[in-house]
Amino acid sequence: MARPNRGSQRRSSAAKGSGAAMSPDSIALLRLVEGCHYPEVEAAARRILAAQPRHPLALKALGFALIGQGRHDDALPVIRFSLERNAHDPEAHNNLGIVLSALMRWDESLACFSRSIELKPDDPEVLKNFGVALVRMHKWNEAVPYLLRAIECHPGDYVEAIEQLAGALLCSNRNDEAAVCLGELAKNDPDNAAILSQLLCASLKRCDWDELQARLSRLRVLSNDYRDLCDNPFVILSLPAASAEEQRRVAANYARRSIPASVLDAADGAGVDSADRRPPKARLRIGYLSADYRNHPVGLIMPQVIELHDRSRVEVFGYSMGVDDGSEIRRRLQAAFDHFVDIADCSVRETAERVRSDGIDILIDLSGWTSDGRPEALALRCAPVQVNWLGYAGTLGHARLADYLLGDPVVTPLHDARCYCERIIHLPHCYLPADTTIELGAPPSRREAGLPEHGFVFCSFNNSYKFNPQVFDLWCRLLREIDGSCLWLSQPADTAADRLRSEAQRRGVDPPRLIFARRVESRRDHLSRLQLADLALDPFPYNSHSTGIDVLWAGVPMVALLGDTFPGRVGASLLRAAGLPELVARSPDEYCEIARALASDPQRLLQLRNRLAADRRHCPLFDMPGFVRALEDVYRRMWDDQRSRGQLAAGIP
Repeated sequence: MARPNRGSQRRSSAAKGSGAAMSPDSIALLRLVEGCHYPEVEAAARRILAAQPRHPLALKALGFALIGQGRHDDALPVIRFSLERNAHDPEAHNNLGIVLSALMRWDESLACFSRSIELKPDDPEVLKNFGVALVRMHKWNEAVPYLLRAIECHPGDYVEAIEQLAGALLCSNRNDEAAVCLGELAKNDPDNAAILSQLLCASLKRCDWDELQARLSRLRVLSNDYRDLCDNPFVILSLPAASAEEQRRVAANYARRSIPASVLDAADGAGVDSADRRPPKARLRIGYLSADYRNHPVGLIMPQVIELHDRSRVEVFGYSMGVDDGSEIRRRLQAAFDHFVDIADCSVRETAERVRSDGIDILIDLSGWTSDGRPEALALRCAPVQVNWLGYAGTLGHARLADYLLGDPVVTPLHDARCYCERIIHLPHCYLPADTTIELGAPPSRREAGLPEHGFVFCSFNNSYKFNPQVFDLWCRLLREIDGSCLWLSQPADTAADRLRSEAQRRGVDPPRLIFARRVESRRDHLSRLQLADLALDPFPYNSHSTGIDVLWAGVPMVALLGDTFPGRVGASLLRAAGLPELVARSPDEYCEIARALASDPQRLLQLRNRLAADRRHCPLFDMPGFVRALEDVYRRMWDDQRSRGQLAAGIP
């Protein structure tokens, strides 16, 4: 979030403007500004303005003081009034942009920063602020040139801009470039927990594990076991040994850092009627908010849910915050919703206003704190009932963002309720839906898929950040023990594949036994080729989610370790719903034993594959009509529960 540009504001406050001699009061005010004594600056500025309401220096100083105290709503009219007096002041335009950014009005702030840059093209602080606003709008690649320009224009190292640049590169999967930035930042500031957290994220994405354990230990120390960590909570979901309680702490910290207290602590958003004041409805209006209505894991598993909704029970709205990739899945989703609304170019506040104007009863957020999510809109209370589901496997960190978290008895056991800011509500089986409309074709030949003609094929088509030394130790142990076996993986970004080959060699495995799958455009072709795998290996502590559904739908058994956190229990949930609970291990050793036994017993493995094939249309994991009926029942329970709570609070019998 854009922060007050104190250096630039000192220059603007000190500027003499007309060149006239300054009064003793103005000189004293400037000294307070130089020392960033915000309450004293405010008091002194107000004394001057009481006698001279249009005093330019006092107006600018008052805006500076209010920004410094975090009173952005108060600062907004002051700075606008100041700009009316001097429309060509670049510092004032920058300060207005800072205030608008702090109020989550990033799109409006861009116009202010742009005007400031026109008036003063090489101001590094304004260039940085422009880049930060783009980052907050998730326009990662657009932000990079502004941040680079800010770094070039700044005398000496511009640490804040470099931090923002590293984050933008990381979010756009330019992981090697991000690692260079973060490595330098960590050398210069080794006690910065946020930088270290980002460096760990880059390390996992790049499969660069040389200092992983030392960095994890260091992060624990610096962050007081994550109590003080304010980094994006999505990062911690994949960190080994992070507990569910620690994940909650980080999410709570990040929510407080990302969303103004005036929003988080406010009453319900204007225009949203509480559920208890609205009459019961025969048909609920359900809104699904997502950045991923495209060729993305969330987009790929959602269409059948929308298509199967009973329109006598619900009316469904799709709110798309992400890009239109022109894919077949995008077109299918657009056709499935009763109403499909593209809000990719809407601000956070416009998002909330649109959802409210549509009269949504229950809003389901499918993105959370993932890279393109918009939880800030949830803080404005878009709907009477808000739900965290599917895209983000954890708590959002504040009860205002979501009333409920939709899970299942395995991934979110009720004894872990303290680890969530939302109320847990369960679907009866697995919380993840599937798309069972895709018919599998005949698999390609092993040669066509890039696999050896003979030998056992383990597979794990997961993102590289889910891999870590403990997981890879176990997988390489299996490769060593099962002669002629190979491990089939998806192709990771940048140089991660080379590192995985090196890690295999360190563990006594010939690097060519790691086979990276070529990209195929058709989802049907991908699922069909998965049939060539013999056994899927689930990573931990962040399991397969949609990738687990894929391999099971393709008829490939999977071995999973039951973890202690939401993202680490998904594999077990999938297997139990698929009717394969015996493939859930309680320890890494048991995991290895199950996988080894199956790889050594072709008959047993064939029996499991036959069971999956026979139960594909009947097991709870793939019973999508039953899944959607249960989902609608849950929505009705949420609505009735919310109305009951409101009536009790109001004293209505």
